[in-house]
Amino acid sequence: MQKNRDNKQRNKPLSIHAMVLAVVFFCVLPVRADELVNPFLQEGKWFKTALHVHSNVSDGDVNVPERMSQYREKGFDVVAITDHWKTSALTGLSDKSFLVIEGMEAHPKGNHFVCLNLPEGFEIPRDIEPQAMIDKVNAIGGGVIYAHPYWLGHTIDDLLSVKGYMGIEVYNSVCELAIGKGHAEVHWDQLLSKGVIIPAVATDDVHGSPYVGLAWTMVKAKEFSAKAIMDSLRSGCYYASCGPVVEDYRVEDGVAKIKCSEAAVILFGGQTSFGSRIEAKDGKLLTSAEWQVPQDCKYVRAEVIDAQGKRAWVNPILNPKKP
Repeated sequence: MQKNRDNKQRNKPLSIHAMVLAVVFFCVLPVRADELVNPFLQEGKWFKTALHVHSNVSDGDVNVPERMSQYREKGFDVVAITDHWKTSALTGLSDKSFLVIEGMEAHPKGNHFVCLNLPEGFEIPRDIEPQAMIDKVNAIGGGVIYAHPYWLGHTIDDLLSVKGYMGIEVYNSVCELAIGKGHAEVHWDQLLSKGVIIPAVATDDVHGSPYVGLAWTMVKAKEFSAKAIMDSLRSGCYYASCGPVVEDYRVEDGVAKIKCSEAAVILFGGQTSFGSRIEAKDGKLLTSAEWQVPQDCKYVRAEVIDAQGKRAWVNPILNPKKP
């Protein structure tokens, strides 16, 4: 299906063949309801991860080794180098306590995709169709994250026009600092409300050294390897943050429960108008909250906002009480 058909074409009745293709398309959207896992119920260790990073291989201000040193100093465990349309030589940059993942940022037809776990020298034609690019990355064992949709002005139709990406950037600190368009909670919620249950990452999309480490993704993995990190990213075994720490999150007996570092506000949200906002009172900050999830609420995601306005985002859990 193409999203930019002219009006005349759209008004034609669908043939049987076209209707079959339409059904197939919507059946294979990136719905991950059966694959998402709750990281707080999984074994493994937490790894502070940067998934969208630039160097002077494209439009960053320092070379790859210097950029990696900056992230080491900030306490990161995993960093993906994602220069525009190019991979980098990463030999010797990883060790037992620091993992560098090969990647690139590609932008076919105005879309921006963060492509991870690529082989060195991997190339993508500049004129490739967006869906073909996602398929090509997935075919070699990589994964794709839909980058900064608010900054790009993307709509829900754009997000639904491709399939097979493993997540979306809910927050991009560079886009937020530059023009105030770093948040994509609305885009994420629209996908979730449509039944496209995918996880969301936070990134700093760093180009300049002063902005290293302003957002990250806390990945829980069973071992310290690129494969294990990628497996966790595909299954949503992580949470995103630009400050707050989430200690636990789960839904039990119809109640969503979260434990976290000190927060001024905790949000629970489901599709459309389902949700709850819990605020700190009497000068006492929150470190936990609960919400009785309505039976018709399909999923619940959580958000933690600290006293400085910094946030953490927890991936959705399907409501086990939904009939």
